[in-house]
Amino acid sequence: MAQETTPPLVAQEATQTTNDLSGALTLLGTFGSQTNLQALLKLRGGTIATVSRGDLVNGQTVVAIEDGRVALARNGTAHWLEMPAPTS
Repeated sequence: MAQETTPPLVAQEATQTTNDLSGALTLLGTFGSQTNLQALLKLRGGTIATVSRGDLVNGQTVVAIEDGRVALARNGTAHWLEMPAPTS
């Protein structure tokens, strides 16, 4: 089932202008069926990419996607990239 509207936080993160170069990736969201989850990432420079398990992003391999987080690995070391906390 397709999502009809973009959640406000996702829209804000996808369109936010920033000079912060400390983080090369921002997780904007995860979507799809439980057996075929994909993730929407904002790359350094503002490019938006849709990724699946096994894809290579900035020299890191997507090794897992769960609701609201993505596991990335490089040289045998993995870490979780999680969605930014909502601001109020």
